[in-house]
Amino acid sequence: MRKSVFAVTKNLYSPEEIKQLNEEINQKKEKNNYDSPAKSALKTSELQFIKFASIAQKLNKFISYCYSANTNNYGFDLFPVTGDKVFNYNIYKPGTEYSWHIDAESLSPVRDVKLTAMINCSDEPYEGGELVLFKGIEVKCPDFEVPGSAIVFPSFTNHKVNKVTSGIRKTLALWMWGPKFR
Repeated sequence: MRKSVFAVTKNLYSPEEIKQLNEEINQKKEKNNYDSPAKSALKTSELQFIKFASIAQKLNKFISYCYSANTNNYGFDLFPVTGDKVFNYNIYKPGTEYSWHIDAESLSPVRDVKLTAMINCSDEPYEGGELVLFKGIEVKCPDFEVPGSAIVFPSFTNHKVNKVTSGIRKTLALWMWGPKFR
């Protein structure tokens, strides 16, 4: 059976839920975290960090969707998402982007990054900023461009975010870890 390039669901969150999620992130974001973008990739978006424990109630259906997407599409062994897990909150303004990269780099002898999962948290219209994955060919994800949508894909999938041309694009990203691939 051929595994999916990505799993996406439109409107996992309503516009009102996205507004509330953004407000809570802005109130509870972490201070003093360091961004380490993928090596050799150009990342020009702003980045904030938020601990899962501080917004867990708002993210329960997202986490549930991530595990369901894994069960139905990938079958990876995953560790549980715990309260100390840090999410990346990316803010793309006009002219910002994140060039081709993968999220699966791990120097750990006991774990690997298995899945990349994101929520489109945009609360105003934007243009550009398309998420593009590469699986032999470039694959766009138009359903993910709808605010409130969520996407899950293997972290070793090469992907990029095109330049935003107008408005502000916001995403909340989670990397799901599991035991080393064998």
